Amino acid sequence: MKKRDNLHFRWGKTLSYNKPWNFVIGERESGKSVDSWFLLYNAFLKGRPSLVLRRRIADITPAYIEDTANVLNKFLEKPIQLVYMKGDIKTGIVDVRIGEADKTYTWRSIDKLPIFIRIIGLSNPMNRIKSLMLPNVKYIFMDEFICNMRGGEKYLQSDEYFLIKEIYTTYNRESETPIRIIAAANPYSVYNPLFIGLNVDTSKLKPGAFVVGDNYVINCFQVSPELKAQILAANPMYEFDDAYKRYAFSGEAVNDQNIRIQKTEPKGFKLRYVFKMGRDFLSIHKGLSADGSFKYWCCKHGEDWLEKVSKRRKIIVFNFGDMIDGAVKLGMDEMRNFFDIKQAMNARQITYNCIDAQYMLEDVYPMI
Repeated sequence: MKKRDNLHFRWGKTLSYNKPWNFVIGERESGKSVDSWFLLYNAFLKGRPSLVLRRRIADITPAYIEDTANVLNKFLEKPIQLVYMKGDIKTGIVDVRIGEADKTYTWRSIDKLPIFIRIIGLSNPMNRIKSLMLPNVKYIFMDEFICNMRGGEKYLQSDEYFLIKEIYTTYNRESETPIRIIAAANPYSVYNPLFIGLNVDTSKLKPGAFVVGDNYVINCFQVSPELKAQILAANPMYEFDDAYKRYAFSGEAVNDQNIRIQKTEPKGFKLRYVFKMGRDFLSIHKGLSADGSFKYWCCKHGEDWLEKVSKRRKIIVFNFGDMIDGAVKLGMDEMRNFFDIKQAMNARQITYNCIDAQYMLEDVYPMI
């Protein structure tokens, strides 16, 4: 295998904490995907396959598989090709095997090769994913686990955190050692379903930070000055766009930069509404700031928060699955009550206790 330099990202330190969930948020071209693929490749050489997760079935394409082979071949002494049954692409569950470069394989010969990775589209029905067992999985890898929501990308309507936990539990039963989940992303935002599910304090996620929880570790990786010089030499466009350079090199969450944060409730504000969204609650407080610049404060709470507020408080839900005692599902007649909140959002007259609170309120916006 050709030698890789020590400037780019490596998973070693992150995995040394022995947590089931392992994340890296890092700049473009920092080597996150390359080292992830080589973790999977080295596991395969030791006889253990891995799972690769994609959000949608449409994200699994021949080009995606070929690009993966190209990444590996940049560093392998003997080139390989990734082979698979072409018809499996449309099903959203594809077993990919490693073959010799330039060799032609029939479907019978492909089936005799050991599985390198199983690519799974999370939009598949869960019973189908769980019915196809693959023993002794080493890693579950999800690249691009953070969407660029400002760029039009969308998370699945299903709870991605729950889906991945289900997959982990199913395959972990047949594994010799506990499976490790590794997930990599560019720093579009610190808001995403996996961090919500794990109750990550996203205020700790700063460029260069290393955040460790009970069952997760997050590496907010930053490139070294030496690697930065290499990347600039190869792509001088970074020199001309300061905002993009802060995102690309400094690891700043570009989509979160203009969110107005106020961690504590402003003086004189009163609780007006409570929205329930999955496990979490969103409280809306109304008042007027001392400088008159905002009139609502929006706060995200965990599932235990409900015990701290009045039992008489009406809780608004949007799905029957979120119904609890004291909750009502929003109807058409009640929507006019929230017109002022929508106007305040449009005029940027709302502050938030955390970044997650704004994105949650954005999800509420089209429903009120």
